[in-house]
Amino acid sequence: MAKGSYFGLVLSLSAILFAASVLAGDTGQLDRALNAVTNALPAGWTLAQRKTNEIPYGHHWNENYAGPKGVLVIAKGSRRVNAEFLDAKGQWHSIHVATEALKIWLMPSNYSNSTFGWLDFTRPDQPTVIIVKEPVKVYAEPSAVLISEEDFQSILSKFNGVRWPDSPGNKPELLTWKDWQLKLRKAIEKELAK
Repeated sequence: MAKGSYFGLVLSLSAILFAASVLAGDTGQLDRALNAVTNALPAGWTLAQRKTNEIPYGHHWNENYAGPKGVLVIAKGSRRVNAEFLDAKGQWHSIHVATEALKIWLMPSNYSNSTFGWLDFTRPDQPTVIIVKEPVKVYAEPSAVLISEEDFQSILSKFNGVRWPDSPGNKPELLTWKDWQLKLRKAIEKELAK
């Protein structure tokens, strides 16, 4: 192999590795932020789910986003959440299918939302920014987590529609963890200061 082509190959591989590390973000720092989130949970709350390679819901709406991604964790409380299902006669039936939750996105510091996303009037409400401090960005929003996806789909198949008036996703004041924004921010700041 010629000296110039060897150098070109090494340079190309270095660029690929650098790009991969930038896209992945610093997972060690995201793990520290996750530890802070776990420690901030009030009594009765637990981490129900953890998903990697996620971006905050509503960000980069209607885009083919390929940039840095992070971790979504879903903290689950104890308050029951009912959905209302519409029958063929036009009557609504309230059924317990979920539990209150808080979706929390732990993002690397090189992540950013779309610059012109606010121009897309079809995008949903944006999650709350909890903290933007090197080396992480954290976003969160009240929500609900299904008790069983299978059971929910089974119930839904017997009805003509569904609505969520009882969900913290539609009424954030229903979340029992009232000071979640402050507690998450302080816990993450404390962990990152170590």
